[in-house]
Amino acid sequence: MVETLTISIKLRTIFRDIFDNEMMNITESTSKMDIEDWDSVAQIKLVLAIEEEFAVRLSIEEVSSIKSVAGFMDSIQRHLAGQ
Repeated sequence: MVETLTISIKLRTIFRDIFDNEMMNITESTSKMDIEDWDSVAQIKLVLAIEEEFAVRLSIEEVSSIKSVAGFMDSIQRHLAGQ
């Protein structure tokens, strides 16, 4: 199973790529409220990048309920544990 630290590092890279900001400070508590450009289009880009990176498929219900980095981490961990 992929460790939480590995997931966190990969998510930071994905967020920095999607929002085109290498200096962006991303923590588990980072939410949509913290990133001005985190809109519905960015959410789709994040989901696609995460699904590709972790070889998981997030459901529409999951995607619509995720509002933070921690939410993505939880979903990824659930999917990877189920493999």
